Amino acid sequence: MIVLGLLLIVAAAAAVVVAVIAGGDTVALSAFDVDLDSPVWGVFAAGVGTGLLLLLGIMAIVAGVNRSRARREEIEYLREQVARHERQAGRDADETEVGEWLGQAHTRNRTDTVSAETPARSGATSGASPLYRQG
Repeated sequence: MIVLGLLLIVAAAAAVVVAVIAGGDTVALSAFDVDLDSPVWGVFAAGVGTGLLLLLGIMAIVAGVNRSRARREEIEYLREQVARHERQAGRDADETEVGEWLGQAHTRNRTDTVSAETPARSGATSGASPLYRQG
């Protein structure tokens, strides 16, 4: 593959030399009712610029795909680590406590028991259970 790459580079360099040396003639370009006369090497340079922009776009797409893949792999690894940690702690992986995900500051002032005055104090009238487990 290295030899093939080097051969392609040499062929591209030869094409540039031929286009610059033999490109003294002018070419008439016409698009959208606009006529433009340009030397052959100018058209060649425009093609090279377009090719470089295409290459840059492809490289950006490949970099984005690689970054997304790496991010998915990291998320999967972290989920496996959380599941392993929960198994070691003796908990079921499906019973994760929301307080752990929200941080310790969220559960600092919570108690294990809910007193009878808590709903009246908070203004809640329904007997619904809290959204997360305490403790």
